[in-house]
Amino acid sequence: GLAQKKSFWKSVVAYLDSSNVKGVDPAYITQPDKPWALVLNSNIDQMNLEVSSTIDGDFTTNMQIKPPVSTSIGLWAGYRGWGAGYSLSLSGNNGYSFAMNMVSPSYGLNLRINRFSFDKPNASYSGLLPDGGGSQSGILSEEFLNMFLSSPMKIGTLSFDGYWVFNKKRFSLLAAYDQSTTQLRSAGSLIAGLMYYYQKLDYDSPKNFFFIKNAGDVGLMKVYQGSVGLGYTYNWVPVRGLVLNVVAMPVLTLINKVKSSRYEIILPDEGKYDSWDTDSYLDAITMRPAGEETLNGSVRLNFDLRMAASYCWRDWYVGATGQVHHFRSNNDNTTLKLTDWTVKAFIGMRL
Repeated sequence: GLAQKKSFWKSVVAYLDSSNVKGVDPAYITQPDKPWALVLNSNIDQMNLEVSSTIDGDFTTNMQIKPPVSTSIGLWAGYRGWGAGYSLSLSGNNGYSFAMNMVSPSYGLNLRINRFSFDKPNASYSGLLPDGGGSQSGILSEEFLNMFLSSPMKIGTLSFDGYWVFNKKRFSLLAAYDQSTTQLRSAGSLIAGLMYYYQKLDYDSPKNFFFIKNAGDVGLMKVYQGSVGLGYTYNWVPVRGLVLNVVAMPVLTLINKVKSSRYEIILPDEGKYDSWDTDSYLDAITMRPAGEETLNGSVRLNFDLRMAASYCWRDWYVGATGQVHHFRSNNDNTTLKLTDWTVKAFIGMRL
């Protein structure tokens, strides 16, 4: 039994030791002598979501949801790039964030899940006033938002992307993203990718009736996007130990679906309330579901950009990676634009 266990672990270790450099050109790619690594890393990410809705063709409300930048710090340990880590959030935007990455010589996989609630959007309006009153535009004040958007919006996103590298003989993504290999000379590769993105924007409370009315009675939106892409990635090695990587990939969004839930707002009889008692009036507003609608958007072009830099000396390495996603989707009268970026910095020690 013990001998069997020993030989099993031996074969696992032999696989891990050889898998990253199997079939590569040793003039271009090698791997560090020491297999273990301990890494301290920190993450910074931010999302910027713009929702604009046009009602009756001429009145537009524009809402910009820009939560505080979220930061976390974490520790990771692993063998030849395979391992586990834990991150602690340092920002109080009452939500959570989960990220998982896997990189091999041929492919890379990334999964990110974010959830948070948000109650302070920047909001503006523009459009024609009824009865020929001319056009007007302005910013909605915090006082106004506290009254008419008093229940926090809940936002959830899930993004998954996968890559396939064609030139794994001379090019290694690992050298730039997890330092389990070393790129000795500059090289590039064609890269194919697929991405899936899901977002839920939920403000379906009677306390948000102003926004529900101005978004065509929609109080909950789910966005589904699936994309495929083909691009190029390059590792530039100006001096030994330093590698700079860029992945640039245009992606074609083939699935672009928005599912909207509509609500009917039921306003109470104003006669029952004194003009000064706005709180009681607002509390008496109710709503009921008024059906769902699914719209399939057109095929559109998005862009995925990712960069990394790392420097290794002796048993140490430092580096940073960054990624930007840009998504856009729209239904009849509502346009969603999302920019999502993340930056990670790290310092690692080989053992």
